[in-house]
Amino acid sequence: MFNNIRKIITESFFVQNIDNIAFLVLLVLLCVSIFSPSGPIGVLAVVFSFLMLFKFLIYSNEKKFELRSYEKAFIIYFLIVSVSLLASTLFKLSLHGYIKTLIYSFFFFSISYFFKYNKNKVAAIMLFIAALVSFESVIAIMQNSIGISEISGWQDTSHINPEEIISRAYGTLKPYNPNLLAGYLLCGLNSFVYLVLKFLSENRKKIALFFAILFFVCLIAIIVTGSRGAYLGLLFFFPFLFGALIYYSKKKFGSIKNIKKRYKSITIASIFALLFFILSDPAFTKRFESIFALREDSSISFRFNVYESCIRMFLDNPFLGIGVGNQNFREIYGLYMKTGFDALGSYCVPLEIAVESGIFALCAFVCFVAIVLLFCFKVCKSDSCLNNKILALSIFLMMLAVFGHGFFDTIWFRPQLQILFWTNIAMLKTINKF
Repeated sequence: MFNNIRKIITESFFVQNIDNIAFLVLLVLLCVSIFSPSGPIGVLAVVFSFLMLFKFLIYSNEKKFELRSYEKAFIIYFLIVSVSLLASTLFKLSLHGYIKTLIYSFFFFSISYFFKYNKNKVAAIMLFIAALVSFESVIAIMQNSIGISEISGWQDTSHINPEEIISRAYGTLKPYNPNLLAGYLLCGLNSFVYLVLKFLSENRKKIALFFAILFFVCLIAIIVTGSRGAYLGLLFFFPFLFGALIYYSKKKFGSIKNIKKRYKSITIASIFALLFFILSDPAFTKRFESIFALREDSSISFRFNVYESCIRMFLDNPFLGIGVGNQNFREIYGLYMKTGFDALGSYCVPLEIAVESGIFALCAFVCFVAIVLLFCFKVCKSDSCLNNKILALSIFLMMLAVFGHGFFDTIWFRPQLQILFWTNIAMLKTINKF
């Protein structure tokens, strides 16, 4: 009888089309995330995850799900976070943050399972992400050009001339915040790299050029956010991008000199055009220079004060931390903060993890990041197919940019970035182990 019921379910229209339904939910989730607050994003993530869980239970004997080393490292991290929750002195407040972590973790493994059996969806998802990032980029550039007013004090204007004050774009992401927009654009920047290289490999040069232009539009949008953490994220991104391009160019053409002059001319002209855009506006150059002002800049000085308080929090709770979540953080941070320097988080992803869940959680998370980067690097160096190498390179660059930014901000914990980040990591499931 059970087998008959199972057969009826598996042959139903819903189950036969469950991947298509999940794919549609994923597209809606990615789209909603650029307009909506946290609640609807979380609900759609849960809906997608339960669709994949249902599929897994139905096809458990036919479609297996093997864990990879980076997934195992993440599970260890999640288990330590769970222990940290149980040990938290403010269990109810910490539970709120833990539920968010649980939703994102559930989503990560669910979308990994989705991509394992839907490898043909990677290009479509990358294309959709590129479209969303392009939309936000255009909005950001328009906001900067019309001189949109700040919603709160996002820039120290006490020691700069009026013409050097940057109009910081914040897009449509909620809550409105230039750093959140910059983090989102950084996390989606790799989609353009993937699409440009993919279309070039297919000899579809005009389409590749179109996405190369959108890549530079996204770069301009990141610049007009005025997010110095994002600028530093780009400093992690570009050396490895150029290094990879030079490496593969030498393998294919034997030498950089053998590449057609027009391609080199287009690349050099684009780079100089971007540099001219930055240097021609004193607001951008002043914003970048302020990175090195350290204590002389009120925003950076504020962060240093928060770092000092968070380090003391960590030293008092080194093994299991204080528990996850910004509500829990704010309650305990008040006992350590310097007067007048209230904060929602530590403004540093590694420090935030250490404070909330302790040194063991931080070690597990660092292992997760290192294993993902190593896996991507091995794919790029292996005899894997070119499409796999392009995907691995794009995700490698995304990780560098996001966590380069993450050293100086905790925007990574926002749902918009979490959804985009875990979608990218899950795509690695389409690459066969070697």
